[in-house]
Amino acid sequence: MNKWLIILLSVLLFSCDKYLDVKPKGKRLLETTADYDAWLNNSNTMAYAIPNELNQLDDRLDLPNIKTPQTFVSDWIYVWRRQFADETTPPPVIWKDFYESIYYCNTVIQGIDEASGGTPEQKKSLKAEALLGRAFSYLYLVNLYGKSYNAATAAEDLSVPFVTSNDLNAPTPSRHTVQELYDHIIADINEAIPDLPQDNSKNRFRGNVAAGYSVLARTYLYMGDYVNASKNAQLALDHGDNQVLDYSTMSYAGEIRDLVTRRGTIYGRLLKTTYTQLTPELSYLKTFNTKDLRLAFYFLYTNDYSFNVRGQVYHQGIGVAYSNAYPNCGTSVEEMRLILAECAARGNDLPKAIEELHLLRKARFKPADYQKFESADQEEVLKKVLAERTFEFVFNGMRWFDMRRLDADGRMPVVNRYDGQGNIIASLPPKSQKYVLQIPLQVMYFNPSWPQNPWSE
Repeated sequence: MNKWLIILLSVLLFSCDKYLDVKPKGKRLLETTADYDAWLNNSNTMAYAIPNELNQLDDRLDLPNIKTPQTFVSDWIYVWRRQFADETTPPPVIWKDFYESIYYCNTVIQGIDEASGGTPEQKKSLKAEALLGRAFSYLYLVNLYGKSYNAATAAEDLSVPFVTSNDLNAPTPSRHTVQELYDHIIADINEAIPDLPQDNSKNRFRGNVAAGYSVLARTYLYMGDYVNASKNAQLALDHGDNQVLDYSTMSYAGEIRDLVTRRGTIYGRLLKTTYTQLTPELSYLKTFNTKDLRLAFYFLYTNDYSFNVRGQVYHQGIGVAYSNAYPNCGTSVEEMRLILAECAARGNDLPKAIEELHLLRKARFKPADYQKFESADQEEVLKKVLAERTFEFVFNGMRWFDMRRLDADGRMPVVNRYDGQGNIIASLPPKSQKYVLQIPLQVMYFNPSWPQNPWSE
């Protein structure tokens, strides 16, 4: 029973029609370097990697029609229920998706050196992409199932197992600490960067040097290491396209290109289901400038922008033109600009912070509607940067991680969930244990000796 449950589930559910099945059925094993390249190029393997359930944790989400008591898994996540399952038979949500991606990456890391064909440089490049992909998935896991990084406690705070094998019969590692996970993430990326390709402009889902630095920048931001976050964000921009996607030149959302070749994308990743229609919370909508093109391109039924009726406005995950405007869950030029802005604001380099904000914000308004933000107050500038993240990264699975780090920073207010009559049905207070998800019931069933994350109702 000490098998890696989630990997077993992932393989059983895997539906790729070319790989990882037995030869008698007419399928093909990964044998050549070209096979491994196609494996990483398969959109089902790497692109659609981010579980939609992460958006259920978002404080900007509203479910005005939610039932009491809640019966759907998505509703349980929305109200931060202790466990997101009552039995061990269904696959564990969120957990399974990231370990599935890790399994794909470990398959490349473990097997590419023995593949036939290809040059040593090609093999090194593919292994580097897999190392980056594995690190990217572990960055999510450590920030879901471990405490926010604190240098004083990270060596004791438990996180998730760091699995490097793709052998389904290998013993399950025990839970690693938060410090160990971050050390592995950083080591994997630093090992990968020298061998990553320089250009991924033909397929933004593939890794490159800029992607490596961009994931490092996000990693250090989540650690609160603003010096290294800024350094790596700049390196990401220096090694690739450093121009944000410019909405100001577009007439409507349908002009936003597919993420595969979209400008501004550094390391592309999509939600598992890209066609989404989510209801934003009204007070959040009221924080938008009504001339902001992100509001025009992604939100349906905004009417007169008064935002007074719950459930009336929807965020359209593929853009209001029903196009290819789905949000990037991976890294982007826009994210790097905002990391630079936040790090500068925290370091009281206000001109730098304001300029980075300007480079992003001027591309989110028509020229006649744009006004550059100016302030000489450090706290005001930092709040503006943090607010800008809420406008730029809407329902792309990232908000929970900002909520966690802002809570650790003493900047998160209580978050309440309401039923259709306006009654509070769940609360997430500051410093709540709920900011660390519990290890899924299904996983604990196979690993009963693991300590479970504490939980307070």
